Amino acid sequence: MGARDRAQQVLQENFVVSPPVRVGEIAKNYGLDITEVELGEDFSHVSGFIDPEERVIYVNRSDSDTRKAFTIAHELGHWLLHQDQLKTDPDRYAIVYRIPIGRLNIDPVEKEANVFAANLLVPREWLDKHTDKNPEEIARIFGVSPEVIGYRLQEHEPNRPQ
Repeated sequence: MGARDRAQQVLQENFVVSPPVRVGEIAKNYGLDITEVELGEDFSHVSGFIDPEERVIYVNRSDSDTRKAFTIAHELGHWLLHQDQLKTDPDRYAIVYRIPIGRLNIDPVEKEANVFAANLLVPREWLDKHTDKNPEEIARIFGVSPEVIGYRLQEHEPNRPQ
């Protein structure tokens, strides 16, 4: 199952039918705890990480609420889509570095986690109902950054009419 379909399935399993998506609550439904931590200046480029053994997503306390939501959604995507990679190479896949969403990551696993997160937080069906609004207003409705909305508005989805 692909990232988009899995995100849709997660919304259905958790009876989420409108924005904003309470991604922290959803992560808890899959057995993950969320902990905000102060990462300090040396790790200011890190938005968060998952400890698969402890089943905890750590989020950079100094990030905005919208960034925290995306980080949690991204790590939940790893948890649901990439269990094998998390077990075999946790240092590579467990950390979310601060990379603009519009700059595509060449790592397919990281890209898939971003696609999962964007589709979980801003499902296309819901977004289509708000395209008459400006990106900042849509971002407030969905509880995400304007960058995520911009990404979702321009993202090409295969097999979907443009």
